[in-house]
Amino acid sequence: MIVLKLINTKEDYAIAKQIVEQYHSYVPTFNSVGRRIDWLIYNNDEVIGMIGIGSATYPPCKDVLKYLQVSKEEYKTLFNNIANNWRFCMKTNIPNAGTQILKQLRKVAPIEWKTKYGDDLKYLMTFVGGGHNGAVYKADNWSIIGETSGLPSHKSVSMKWDDNSAIKTKFVKPTGENKKIIFFKEL
Repeated sequence: MIVLKLINTKEDYAIAKQIVEQYHSYVPTFNSVGRRIDWLIYNNDEVIGMIGIGSATYPPCKDVLKYLQVSKEEYKTLFNNIANNWRFCMKTNIPNAGTQILKQLRKVAPIEWKTKYGDDLKYLMTFVGGGHNGAVYKADNWSIIGETSGLPSHKSVSMKWDDNSAIKTKFVKPTGENKKIIFFKEL
């Protein structure tokens, strides 16, 4: 039986970090910014993966604004009601486990989000990297709402540490490489 266990100990955190760093195929980092709630995924007594949600993206992608039918200013009022499925990583392949896990996530995420942050979670979103088709999200009936512009040809600038003039001189338009599919799920 597949179940999600909320990560709330240093030991659980270390296990999840190791899973992502060893098994995530295209973003093997456990770092994220903002709000975050993570779960270990168990099949009976064996840890088979991890899944986590965190703060929605800001600034929002144009396709997210279009899907929600809001302006960038209106998005700010919804921001804390949207979580990004920032990581879903399995170390064991079990047929149909993905949809079971996503179904459980949809049930427990709003409860844990409200408990931890006091906000009602209304939407989940995720990004699926280039070369991947998001089959598990499609199987769980998530909506494909668009595609990102891709990455610039160099590492991004720091919006936190660079001032406006430094950002202007460093900014490079996306090249279209490493586009990601954007999936959305209303809860």
